[in-house]
Amino acid sequence: MSSHLKELWEEWELRTMVLLSLTIQVLLIILGRHRKYRPDLWLKALVWSCYLAADATALYALGKIASRLKQMRRDLGAAAEGLDPNAQMTAFWAPFLLLHLGGPDTITAYTLEDNELWLRHFLRLVVQAIGTLLIFFQALTGSDLSVLSLLMIVSGLIKYGERVYVLRAASSEHFRDSIPDPPLHYSKVLEEYKLKEAEGYDITPHEVIEVHEVDTEQNPKVYRDLSRPDEDLLSNKLRERKKEQDEENSNCSQSLLAAAIGTSDFFWRLFGDKELLPEEMSKRNRAELAVAKDLIDIFRRLFADLVLSFQDRDTSMSILKDKHYHVVFRVIEIELGLMYDLLYTKAMAIHNRWGFTLRAVSILSTGMVLVLFSLSDKDKYSKPNVCVTYLLLWVAIFLEIYALFVLLFSDEAACWLNDHGPPIVLDLVERVQPLYNRRRWSGSMAQYNLLSFALKEKHLWCHPILELLHVNKKVVKFLYRDEEKVSDFLKKQVIEHFKSQQTSNFLKEQVIKHFESQETSENEVQIKWTYRGHIILRNYEKLDKFKWSIELEFDQSIFVWHIATELLCDQEDKKTPPKASEMSKHLSRYMLYLMVMYPVLLPIGVGRVKFRDTYADARSFLNEQGHIDGSSPAKKGCMKYLRELFSSQNQKVNMADACTKLRSVNTQGAPLVAKGDKSKFNLYHGCRLASQLNEEFKGPEKNNEKWKIISLVWVEMLAYAAVECKGLQHARQLRRGGEFLTHVWLLMAHFGLTDHFQIPRAPAIAELLVKQE
Repeated sequence: MSSHLKELWEEWELRTMVLLSLTIQVLLIILGRHRKYRPDLWLKALVWSCYLAADATALYALGKIASRLKQMRRDLGAAAEGLDPNAQMTAFWAPFLLLHLGGPDTITAYTLEDNELWLRHFLRLVVQAIGTLLIFFQALTGSDLSVLSLLMIVSGLIKYGERVYVLRAASSEHFRDSIPDPPLHYSKVLEEYKLKEAEGYDITPHEVIEVHEVDTEQNPKVYRDLSRPDEDLLSNKLRERKKEQDEENSNCSQSLLAAAIGTSDFFWRLFGDKELLPEEMSKRNRAELAVAKDLIDIFRRLFADLVLSFQDRDTSMSILKDKHYHVVFRVIEIELGLMYDLLYTKAMAIHNRWGFTLRAVSILSTGMVLVLFSLSDKDKYSKPNVCVTYLLLWVAIFLEIYALFVLLFSDEAACWLNDHGPPIVLDLVERVQPLYNRRRWSGSMAQYNLLSFALKEKHLWCHPILELLHVNKKVVKFLYRDEEKVSDFLKKQVIEHFKSQQTSNFLKEQVIKHFESQETSENEVQIKWTYRGHIILRNYEKLDKFKWSIELEFDQSIFVWHIATELLCDQEDKKTPPKASEMSKHLSRYMLYLMVMYPVLLPIGVGRVKFRDTYADARSFLNEQGHIDGSSPAKKGCMKYLRELFSSQNQKVNMADACTKLRSVNTQGAPLVAKGDKSKFNLYHGCRLASQLNEEFKGPEKNNEKWKIISLVWVEMLAYAAVECKGLQHARQLRRGGEFLTHVWLLMAHFGLTDHFQIPRAPAIAELLVKQE
């Protein structure tokens, strides 16, 4: 580096690092809240990079300030007042860096494991606070900036203290301890019984069962009718807007048009357009908030892997059993959104009286510093330093105002305003951002298609190079990932299956069998969902024929049914496929996605190994049929491979032809397979299942019945995977935009279909009928 560039870097190094720290804070506070409902890979990478760089950049800048002051005092040998004014200005930046170490409100932990490091952050707070005070005493005591620096130190300590507090509160041990244990109901009836018996009374015990039922009609703040669909409460204009939002279109001009329409709706809502903010829909949304807040106070125990009581099960079932599926799933969304705020943001520190007071003090301190600095004499400071200081102050104010807006438009604030605040405030909030239009999770399911993967339908120009470097598998996993919206039809089918009479009868039979085999109260037998298609197959009297496919190892069953579903979907009319077939295809690809990307969410198995084996079988078969070339660039030579790749770009692989070849596989005789080699025959078993389903449901009149069975088998597999996954793993998925699997898990918990309900009911009230002899 030349001497001129070296001098320039030494002059601008500290300014650059301070501005970089400021930029990272802006990116984190804006993008941190988006990861709650956006699963984009670029967003994850950017937030992850900023989260890791934020503390390192602030600490480096603080160290740089301290080392410069130390060197300057050594060189000058002067008192603090004798330091250069620009050196005092750079020392004034130290409290801002302490403020940056406090982090933004929208993201305190990138993963749950970060919450476990709260003690490390506490020690860092102590060390950096001491370091900042040392800088203050060395450079700012007696200067014009000393008072301003003290105010900023107060603000920085509050912000960093909030971060340590929420990290500690969200750590596994303290989060579990913060959840109160269910109250123990000790009855004094026995004491009363003995007392009256000793006094000579004739005592007749009489048992009265106590039932806790939530009566929403008696609560004036809860909207009564939650059983109607959303369409009945929306105006014609809102129905059109909702239809436009649901249509996925990547056209840039139409996206700009949608943004313009959204801006227009925003202004019309502010002016009180009742068609864009219907009163009935607003009442329903507020009722959903109230219900979700009451339920999450009970069911947050699930995320700490704690048990619940049967009384909690009865309470949630009484609330949700007769509600429309729109309402039920929106309540689940609100609950999971509240849990995300507790685990990954500063919501726990702000949504209380002390937290709000401290935040007000922090904002007032920063505002006072801005005003006082604007009125002070700045002629003795260099213009770049003054500009950097103004930028630090204005952006600090902007971040505080932005955090207040995020707080005001959060579901937690809406719940508080709905219960305690004046109605006009929540009305104003809804005009700006209606409750029905809030994004609480991605609302989508990721998709993986095994056959598309095997055919290598998608290519990157650099794919041969990646293969030579042996990193192609990592890249390809993200390349073949697609997204599908969770449809209303799917939500409806899931709810109806869990609430159907056939499902209830099947579960009741299992409870009776358990009750007959053990000495347990029938009302307190825990119902755990352990069925992977048994219920629907038995209801349609197909269990004997297809039992083999659902009693394989779970990951093997997923592969078999996925292949069969893909082969059967290829036969359907592409223009007007049955809704059940679309639902089956989406669930099939979603379950395969979980198997490939997040096998920890599924029951213990060797899913990744079996995926590799099944993928290899599919590649081998299609290679034998001439659909693909199995040679690698390592065997062909990179340049020859590239020439063949680019020369055959227009020769698109025919998926339909490949599916036809797979359906023509002879599946009449099952091969003899060694137990350890079963995973290598998933492709064969998938073809076999598809053939059996086609044979069993011949003719167009039975097509709907076939897809009804397939779709509900996938629902039961999804339910089984959701139940087997621990609450801690579900909590980890909240930061990735949310998983539909987590929504199904919490829904099943509300319906009492998980194994979390293990605390017996409170003892029945025993009424003593006392008669004097």
